[in-house]
Amino acid sequence: MDNEDLSTVLVTPTVSVVMWYQIPVHGTGFTTLKPPYPPLQLNNILIAPKLIKNLLSVRRLTADNHISVEFDPYDFLVKDYRTRIPILRCDSTGDLYPLSSPATKVTNPSTFAALSQDLWHHRLGHPGTDLLRFLNKQNVISFRNVSSKQLCQSCVFGKHVKLPFYDSSSTTGLPFDIVHSDVRTSPVLSSGWHRCYILFLDDFTNYVWTFPVANKSAAYSIFLKFHSFLVTQFERGIKSFKCDNGTEYNNKSFHDFCTQNGMTFQFSFPHASSQNGKAERKIRSINNIVRTLLTHASLPANFWNHALQMATYILNILPYKTKYNHTPTFLLYRKHPSYDHYTRLVVFAIPYFPPL
Repeated sequence: MDNEDLSTVLVTPTVSVVMWYQIPVHGTGFTTLKPPYPPLQLNNILIAPKLIKNLLSVRRLTADNHISVEFDPYDFLVKDYRTRIPILRCDSTGDLYPLSSPATKVTNPSTFAALSQDLWHHRLGHPGTDLLRFLNKQNVISFRNVSSKQLCQSCVFGKHVKLPFYDSSSTTGLPFDIVHSDVRTSPVLSSGWHRCYILFLDDFTNYVWTFPVANKSAAYSIFLKFHSFLVTQFERGIKSFKCDNGTEYNNKSFHDFCTQNGMTFQFSFPHASSQNGKAERKIRSINNIVRTLLTHASLPANFWNHALQMATYILNILPYKTKYNHTPTFLLYRKHPSYDHYTRLVVFAIPYFPPL
């Protein structure tokens, strides 16, 4: 800034930089940022013309103006400390965070576009670029149309797959006309002592439920609780149930329940998992997201039960092309999901100090 912008000028000593070099200070003063910036106060300014760049103390800026400053690899954001409302955003393209034009003054958090496409890619379980751009176009999320163009290593390690199964030929007109189910066994015991998880998938809405369990024998009891949940919450039972030929469902207790409740069931042939393809594909999608989330968060594999909950939630709030770009949450609850509260998978650790 220019000297004429300062309100007062006083004589002060020098400023020490690298190699103990002393730069003379011609004076001190205070000023206020001018439009297009918000009127932030800059106090105790040291005037040192020989400095190559004008440097700003973030500590002093936040203390004098009761604000907070957040930094990411692409820009920095200034927020009102009390209301948490963004008031200023400035881009950063080099090694520093310059307060230079053009700067974007944020007046409404819903118009704030500081988040990058890559960050939303990480937050939403590493979906494809087309899906992110669709959400951005629909104003569900907001980001700059700039990507790092670097290959996401978490996607590379988390999405190794085999050839896809054939598309399902079933058609439904209402929720729970057909419910697909499968049980997936994990090679790693989870932190909650779960060995596998049970999946239920509604054919009409694509809404998915997952339940981590200690072993496959719990499948029938979980199914009974799930069916009671549907009847109580949606006043609809399952009409047709599709699953593989595993003993967790292909037993007398399950057959008797279906007969008593007028529910039909279809089992796939042994060693023909493609006949239960819709559930198998959904499990593959969930496993891809689980592995990717754990890889990106640098978490061990036994945290898969926590990532499973996040992956299930993610799949239920993302739109599907086969459902005319509607989300499973909207199709089931008739309510559009919000992404405002969403963040990445993180773990908060508390240090443990053993007694002496």
